[in-house]
Amino acid sequence: MAKAKKITAALTAALLCTASLTSCSDTSYVMTVGDSKINAGIYIYNELTEMSYQMTMMYYQKGIKKDYFDQKVDGKAFDEYLSDYALTATEEYAAVVDKFNELGLTLSDEDIKSINDSISSTWDSQGEFYESEGISKESVKLALKGSKMREELFDHYYAEGGEEAVSDDEMVKYLDDNYLRYKSISFAKTKASTDSSSSATDSSTDSADAANEEAKAKRDEFLEKAQGVSFDDFDRIIDEYNDYVASKKASDSSSATDSDSSASDSSTASDDTSSVAESDTSSTASDDTSSVSDSTADSSSASDSDSSTDSSSSEPDPYANEKMMNYGAMDDSQKDTTNGKILKEVSGMSTDVATAYEDDNAYYILIKGDIKERDTEYAKDKHEDILKEMKSDEFQKKLTSWVEKLDIKVNNKAIKRYTPKVVYDKQTEYYSKNKNS
Repeated sequence: MAKAKKITAALTAALLCTASLTSCSDTSYVMTVGDSKINAGIYIYNELTEMSYQMTMMYYQKGIKKDYFDQKVDGKAFDEYLSDYALTATEEYAAVVDKFNELGLTLSDEDIKSINDSISSTWDSQGEFYESEGISKESVKLALKGSKMREELFDHYYAEGGEEAVSDDEMVKYLDDNYLRYKSISFAKTKASTDSSSSATDSSTDSADAANEEAKAKRDEFLEKAQGVSFDDFDRIIDEYNDYVASKKASDSSSATDSDSSASDSSTASDDTSSVAESDTSSTASDDTSSVSDSTADSSSASDSDSSTDSSSSEPDPYANEKMMNYGAMDDSQKDTTNGKILKEVSGMSTDVATAYEDDNAYYILIKGDIKERDTEYAKDKHEDILKEMKSDEFQKKLTSWVEKLDIKVNNKAIKRYTPKVVYDKQTEYYSKNKNS
């Protein structure tokens, strides 16, 4: 068997080493790397951070507010996923520190100050909570330093002047091969509300169908206006669409106000008259919601677009209405999302041709732009982001190989003690206690 790689002296200090190993019942460390120990607090910190992230995603994507441990992530039970993630992240932390010191790299004074300031702020607000979880201030500091070292290692290989630096031409080619450039207008669909009364449900369905027919007709009206319009000139169609949305919203709001006034004036009339007024107001509110949805959809396209113009500049942003998206990097699950399906449609379109598209949420007009008309400029403006997209997988392979070369021995006693469920229960207990105190 090949001799295990000897860990550097600097790593020994960074990983909270001790002169000798204690008994196997010691759970203050989660693993040894050579003769050094990695504090269990770093493992718990990784576990807790990922747990919080995944629970947030469950809430926003699926509306899940409890029973987290009944869920699966990446095909694994939630607790198993978190344990595996925390262990891998901690092993990678050890490998990063080792490689960083092996290459003779150092963090700048500015980096150290930023980390210390972050720790100070975090500990003022959450120090007591971290300590209740078994995470020391030093462990959090080491974890943050490890994250910064990881960034520096990435730049050491791939940034300008790096060992495997990416050229401007390579980046532009990556954009041409993977990115899509497009603009869109959307007309939100109205969905029928459910009700215990079948007649109410039928009425709601009829109302939704009528609203959707109107939305589709309006989409087709704008699509006709967009025929023969170039990608650049499509901004004119978007401006007209925004004017339409603003006008419709104002009209609907006015109608709602009139209906409210009418209902108030007839408050002494029969219940039947009041019912009619409420029905009219409800219908108007529904229309207004649809209008807001249209506006939001288009505003999203603008706000999510990648701008190369400083927002503080008085010059208008020439790219405010367009999106640049990395479709080539999407996996199958991402391509199966609403956005992924839109991008799939765009990928098969010809440039400068306004095209109708529809999904469960809206009726769309899509128009595709030529990525090559903007690739060089975009590569310059978004250099760091694109670099990460290009090289993250390759860097991960390097990192995995560094882990494999280290003499890592896991302390299973600590793994069994600091399970995701234990960490979660401590978190729940802490916040419940402080909420009631």
